[in-house]
Amino acid sequence: MLQTIREHTQGWIAGVIITIIILTFALWGIHSYFVGGGGNTNIAQVNGVDISKEQLAVAYERLRRQVQNQYGSNNPITSKDESGLKNRALQALIDLEVLKQASNAQGYLVSDRQIDNYLQSMPEFQVNGQFSFDRFQEILSSTLLSTSEFLDLIKTNLLIDQPKLGIVFTSFALPNETENTVALVNQERDIEYINIPMQYFLNQPIVISPQKIQAYYEQNKNDFMTPEQMNVEYIQLSLKDLSTKINPTDTMLRSFYNENINSYTQPTQWKFASVEIPVPASATQDDIKQLQKKASTMAQNIKNGGDIARIAREYSANMVTEGWMTLGQVPAELQKAVASLARPGDTSEPFKTSKGLMVVKAIDIQEPKMQPFEAVKDKVKDTYVHQHAEEKFSELRDQLADLTYEHPDSLQLAAKTLNLPIQTSELFTKEKAGKDISQYKKVRDTAFSNDVMNLQNNSDVIQLNPETVIVLRMKSHVASTLLPLGEISKQIEEKLKNQEADSRLSKFAEDLQAKLQAGADPQQIAKSYKFKWNSTGFLGRYSTKVDTAVLDLAFRLPNPAAMQNKIPYGMTRVPSGYAIVALKAVKNGTVTDKKQLSVFAEQIQNSDGLLEYELYKRSQTNAAKIKVTSPNS
Repeated sequence: MLQTIREHTQGWIAGVIITIIILTFALWGIHSYFVGGGGNTNIAQVNGVDISKEQLAVAYERLRRQVQNQYGSNNPITSKDESGLKNRALQALIDLEVLKQASNAQGYLVSDRQIDNYLQSMPEFQVNGQFSFDRFQEILSSTLLSTSEFLDLIKTNLLIDQPKLGIVFTSFALPNETENTVALVNQERDIEYINIPMQYFLNQPIVISPQKIQAYYEQNKNDFMTPEQMNVEYIQLSLKDLSTKINPTDTMLRSFYNENINSYTQPTQWKFASVEIPVPASATQDDIKQLQKKASTMAQNIKNGGDIARIAREYSANMVTEGWMTLGQVPAELQKAVASLARPGDTSEPFKTSKGLMVVKAIDIQEPKMQPFEAVKDKVKDTYVHQHAEEKFSELRDQLADLTYEHPDSLQLAAKTLNLPIQTSELFTKEKAGKDISQYKKVRDTAFSNDVMNLQNNSDVIQLNPETVIVLRMKSHVASTLLPLGEISKQIEEKLKNQEADSRLSKFAEDLQAKLQAGADPQQIAKSYKFKWNSTGFLGRYSTKVDTAVLDLAFRLPNPAAMQNKIPYGMTRVPSGYAIVALKAVKNGTVTDKKQLSVFAEQIQNSDGLLEYELYKRSQTNAAKIKVTSPNS
């Protein structure tokens, strides 16, 4: 089973698992699941295993960041959203614990070799087709996970996915299931329809009296108010601006370089040869023992100075010579052995790989090399400036927050203390974005808040982006006013004409449908109103030959065969007005290509398998003893 699953984790299944590991687990904060909760109050219990408030807090925070990144910083999370996110985070922790316990109880296991092989094969950590330790560390740092935590996540995920993949891969579709699905999905329908355009009634005389216009105006005054406007004055703190003001001397840069010398040192590199004796999948324990003896003898001959290429040929082994590599570039299975090679000529003891028994020999080694200051001076300066600008940015941000909070009626003191100018925005409304800072929804929402607009206080610090914050206050306000009837009477008249035309159109279409359903000749009716009766012939459910509303209605109408061959009619809105649709006949779908048929069968199998797994998850959850207190407490 495990071998089958491992073989299948190279395609779309691998993508699903990668997403779960790197995104779901990392963003849900599940890694805290592996860390003890200390003395924290527990928020839930699954079969006696506690889930702490700390775990939930971390899971919630990561989920909140995920949602914020997905919908943008201009859409603040409300208190109602927070409650929902907490519930989702808690449910994820509970589901993980339930599934992990179920897999353990059913005897599923994951070996260290499986974890190593899987980690090495993950494309997210590969550079030029090889596992990259630097890339691995870069991704981990972005998720705030340690190496051990991440490996635990892989182990847990592979453990949980074993029953899932077992259920999915053993699902099957019966021939009649496939045939019924093909008949439904590839079904075709013979459609006829007539379009009744709105313009037909707009071209007719429609008179709207002044009294109706006046009445509509009085009843809908809120629709004719000018939008409330405002402009603000604000102080902006920018990391980019701070960076331009930092000009370190050579002495300062050299000191920084010496303090961070490891960042400017090239790591040890190896040039090595590897010799591998293949181990067949069908090998018995006795076969493996013999191959181990063979590998030990081969390694000893290489250590004694024998020609490695000749020895590889003698032992029917596969030999590969690698160019210069850092340890992070070396395949994961070889890293431990390569790291043990201290001098050129050193040879490892035989060790197991996923394909056989391997021996590696160091051809040459380059010791760690410190890059001279002059070679990396620009890089040192960029790092120095960015680091010090971030520190200054954080310090000034706190000052800005304190000063504008302690003196809520003015920005003057904060501007003078921080030596920052007070800027002014253009006029803007709450709903319509401007071209300056009013382009940010959070700025507009804050400006029109009760605290800023009515109480006339300074705002809290607003984060425009990771490198820019502002504090604003209202400068001027233009109240909303009612437009005079004379300016908008024509607009109201056109609106009422459209409403009247739509009402007539709807009544006309309903009457026309009733006549057709009663047996009237559709061609004769179309001719009398100078409309066109359209006949499409048989169309599939994904056809683009007619409007989607017409097609959707046609596939909702009952089969004429079930109505004693009486043609059913239906009415639907289309962009130009209304359409009346007639369904003449239904033809079940077929597939002549065996490949297409197998695709249908596979889709049904996958769908059934995923449904069965959902039922499995539900059964495990129902059987578990789960105790939950309020996640919002």
